[in-house]
Amino acid sequence: MTVGAPPGRRLGPAFGRLWGVSLGSNLADGFGATAAPLLAATLTRDPLLVSLLGVAQYLPWLLFGVLSGSVVDGFDRRRVAAVACGVRAVVAGAVCLLVATDHMIIAMLIAMMFVFGVLETVADGSVQAMVPSVVERSRLVRANSRIQSTEVVAQTFVAAPLAGVLFAVAAALPFLIHSASFALAAVLVITLPLSAARAADRYAEGGDAAGGEVEPGSARRLAGLAEGVRFLVAHRLLRDLWIVNIVLGVFVMVAQAVLVLFVLDVLDLPEALYGVFVMTAAVGAVAGALAAPRLVGHLGRGWMLIGSVGVTSAGFAICGLAPHVVVAGVGFLLVGLGVAAWNVVAVTLRQELVPGHLLGRVHGAWRSLGWGLMPLGTLAGGLLGRIDLRLPMIVGAIGIALAGVVFRRSLLVLPRSD
Repeated sequence: MTVGAPPGRRLGPAFGRLWGVSLGSNLADGFGATAAPLLAATLTRDPLLVSLLGVAQYLPWLLFGVLSGSVVDGFDRRRVAAVACGVRAVVAGAVCLLVATDHMIIAMLIAMMFVFGVLETVADGSVQAMVPSVVERSRLVRANSRIQSTEVVAQTFVAAPLAGVLFAVAAALPFLIHSASFALAAVLVITLPLSAARAADRYAEGGDAAGGEVEPGSARRLAGLAEGVRFLVAHRLLRDLWIVNIVLGVFVMVAQAVLVLFVLDVLDLPEALYGVFVMTAAVGAVAGALAAPRLVGHLGRGWMLIGSVGVTSAGFAICGLAPHVVVAGVGFLLVGLGVAAWNVVAVTLRQELVPGHLLGRVHGAWRSLGWGLMPLGTLAGGLLGRIDLRLPMIVGAIGIALAGVVFRRSLLVLPRSD
């Protein structure tokens, strides 16, 4: 039996524990996302080399995204997430040791970011696939809104500013907390109920009669690698949204490929305040995530997504064209608002339209290209940064705006609400 939320507005104790896993994992991600670019900037000032951190982080989605989706659907999702978080805790500990002993080099940092990226493909897929198993359909938007807002708060309100200050004190300190947070998430995920281990096929037809449990055996898992891709390509609404998401993701990465150098060298902020600047995006992101359910009710999903694209484009344009620290902070706030609002709606649509037993594979397929092609944007941003550190922001803003215009019709045909 699936453990869902009780009657009323509560999301239930099972979701509460899953939320705790998300909190621990996102705290870890926040410390890493802030400290790693700062560390790279102390090792090199070459925009292209700095941009390779983003390549290493997102390339695993192209190489392993579909495979990781099959792993998520073929094994106990709690254990998959626990192993991924546990191994990342060990790798983060190794980074801390290398930095503390002054043995870190840029090539080693890029390689370790690649390892983090590989493990993230299964950890993120597991957490997202477990949400519909512990939350009723009518509460999915609210649950995803809470997870999205928690992700932003943990990563950018808490971890980012603290990581910047700790890095200024001692470069190894944020990586120590990075490791400990992953370890905490690994412990918490094991406490989730058995219902989270497998799919609860309640939101779409075509699932397993037995609740979507995947049969054991390598042949079944290998056959499942392409199943998520086939479902995504055959589903017109999800396919169109997937294509739009891919294009937008590439241009977002163009815009923020060398963000750390933009903040340190163009805005002339000290390392200790880098995380504080990143935190401005969290202000908008929390507002976007929390307002998403109400905005969907008033505007419908299509106009909501078009609006989020416009806000994101405007935010990056402000940063690139008016590189004053206060003005750029406002621009980055708008970026956070637009991206968070988009994510809440896109994730909810996938969870509603995809059979429960396919959620992991469809998630893997979605991110295989959606995130797997982001390194193209990151590399382009690094090359543009060699010309001018403001140029990636400007080009990214133009690309995002054009994508919104070109794909407007595809977004307007989405279901208006739940």
